[in-house]
Amino acid sequence: MKKLLITVAAATVLVAAAPAFAAAPTDDAEWGRSPYPSVGDCHFVLKRMITPIGRVVLQEQQVCA
Repeated sequence: MKKLLITVAAATVLVAAAPAFAAAPTDDAEWGRSPYPSVGDCHFVLKRMITPIGRVVLQEQQVCA
């Protein structure tokens, strides 16, 4: 009975994960496009923010050239 439960659980996981791997882009040109700029064009900057009650919070912001 224990082996049957483990087998059913494993099969359920495989069936649930299958649709994630089934989709493929139809246009090969989509592989080269990216909604983000290249890695060398962006960097992160820490900004010091003060909340209305006086607490200091460091906020990280991405800056792209």
